[in-house]
Amino acid sequence: MKKTMIKVALVLALVALVAIPAMAAAQKVSLVACPINFPDGVTPPPGGGFVIFNNTSGRNNLVMTLVLRGVAPDTAYDIYLGVDAWGTPGKVGTVTTDADGCADFHLNTSVTPGTHTLNVDVTLNGSGIDIYELPGIHDDPMGGVTMTFKSKK
Repeated sequence: MKKTMIKVALVLALVALVAIPAMAAAQKVSLVACPINFPDGVTPPPGGGFVIFNNTSGRNNLVMTLVLRGVAPDTAYDIYLGVDAWGTPGKVGTVTTDADGCADFHLNTSVTPGTHTLNVDVTLNGSGIDIYELPGIHDDPMGGVTMTFKSKK
């Protein structure tokens, strides 16, 4: 229990360090169980998490932090990031949860200047089976987080 509390405190401190420098630009969104694979009446997976998007004071640098808590322990998940079109999201990494079902994933990448809709999908490693995602990615029009990125000067 004490070990878990220390981990939570460290993650919160890390999230604060990422979010505070450009707080006005940062957006935090909770992950939900994929409604296609876990419709009403189907028990969703345990736990969940959230994603924080930050565009570094409006520049074209996307900083993404994905946090999973209380999900399946000792399990690998693939992380996908969709920018504007969800039909072909790009795999940006894999994260493995610890014995408590906790994991953190960080991404720092450039995005073309302009306004973009961002989406995240979390699947079981190598399976392509959607487990967690941002709300609204299966809606028409597609939901997600909208952010504006400016060119570097």
